[in-house]
Amino acid sequence: MAGVLLRMTCRGHANIRATHGKTLEFAVDPEITPRATCVVGVAAEVHELDAPGIAGPVRITISAGERSATVRAVANSMWRPGSTAVVRRSSERMANTLATDADLAASTLPRELLDGLSDPESEVDITVERDFDVAGGLVFFHARESDVLRLGAEIAAASSVVVEDQVARSLVDSARGEDRRAPVIDARKADQGRLRAALEQGERVLVVSSSSTRSDVVARLSSADVPFEVIGLPAQLAVAATSSSRAPVVLVDETNRRGIVKAVRRHANAAVVFRCAADQLSGIVEDAGERGVATLPVNASERPRLGSELPSGSADVYCCIAPVDGVGEDTEVDAPGLIRSLLDQGVSQKTISRALMDSAGWSRRQAYEVVLGLTKGDSEE
Repeated sequence: MAGVLLRMTCRGHANIRATHGKTLEFAVDPEITPRATCVVGVAAEVHELDAPGIAGPVRITISAGERSATVRAVANSMWRPGSTAVVRRSSERMANTLATDADLAASTLPRELLDGLSDPESEVDITVERDFDVAGGLVFFHARESDVLRLGAEIAAASSVVVEDQVARSLVDSARGEDRRAPVIDARKADQGRLRAALEQGERVLVVSSSSTRSDVVARLSSADVPFEVIGLPAQLAVAATSSSRAPVVLVDETNRRGIVKAVRRHANAAVVFRCAADQLSGIVEDAGERGVATLPVNASERPRLGSELPSGSADVYCCIAPVDGVGEDTEVDAPGLIRSLLDQGVSQKTISRALMDSAGWSRRQAYEVVLGLTKGDSEE
């Protein structure tokens, strides 16, 4: 897993200002206007890529002549060569996002580097390398056949790959090709102690499932000290991914604090997921007592945060209050509410059915019949 992951070149441009405080961008277009304040290079071209894509913590070095700067960030395995490459300080991932959670933006690059970036005669070199000084983390990938390229990038970044079902094993075998660096482990035979030790040593563990929206392996390995990513699930299910796969998931269709608190108290044995403004969270979490918490900004659907450190500000977040085993009455999952909420996000019927199987303990046939019946009923209204 050592060595250069990506080499790219750009040209300087007279209109490069590099004053944007949240992103920096390597633009594919050869021309920009002064309004493109995040652009730090134009006519971007990839010359070397070690895998179908890149994933995990990286160091991005930008050089123009003898001047250079290094940005530390988390690569986005969704990004593909040929598109503009955006590096964001936030966790928001889109198709053109090369990396997120960066420690620098365009405006905080050394100003002496700007002299080279704004010279049309300059060649700008970009090198992306794996950052071994930062913990790799735990990744839960809900995979489908259309995800093979992205899965290949995640496998290349992993030190261990855990597969939860036979289809997941087949997808991993297809995605990894000749890459045999990371061992592939059956979840039923996984040594939890060894995997936990690997995470504590800063390695990256990838758990792949095609048949479940939650994982016992993930629930046992996840902690506030381990960076965590969830790929292939909508935000409400991503934020609940660390809760026990045997506990029901309740989606609260409520936005005021009183209604949310009431639902959390009523469903002590469930993973309760709701949406609210970040500045409302502390009171809700305090009322929940000694229950685990996971949060996820609405615009950052792949990097849930676990632990007591809550996001600040007024922007909306998703939150999951973890269940307490053996406490409270049994919870009946609101199947229509769950289905409609996920359908509104464009989630596939197959993923919704699996969510019902995980959160309500339903059989495959029962889940599919309810989803299809409700979908058909909505379409006829």
